[in-house]
Amino acid sequence: MDEVRMAAGTATVVHATETQARTLEADLRQGAAVPAEDTVDRDAIVRAATLEALSGPWNAPVRFLGRHRTAAWTICGILCVLTNTVLRQTGVVDSFSLWGALWAVPLLIVDRRFTAVRKEAEARHIAALEASFADRR
Repeated sequence: MDEVRMAAGTATVVHATETQARTLEADLRQGAAVPAEDTVDRDAIVRAATLEALSGPWNAPVRFLGRHRTAAWTICGILCVLTNTVLRQTGVVDSFSLWGALWAVPLLIVDRRFTAVRKEAEARHIAALEASFADRR
């Protein structure tokens, strides 16, 4: 029974990363605060928990990517193509190579961190809801 509830809860909290980045950007601009305990708005609670988890100097790249995700991936794509073009024109490689794709590695790592923090915040919210429902019984 617990597995069914957790699977149903997990299925309802899956969001696109682009949407998460936009809401993070809006929250960072507005300086969103942690909502009250009795608030029912799941999205606001999860966003506040995500912002709280991303506070601090070590998560600055994740916050930066959350604010400028589209621009970062566009610049990364341009750098990948430019690197491959330069490598082919200088004769280092004969055709397309994966060396240009190395520009995407840091962005992928930071993007995965952002997604992991968001999923962790959603899981904590679901656990808190289940605990509150168990207390009501």
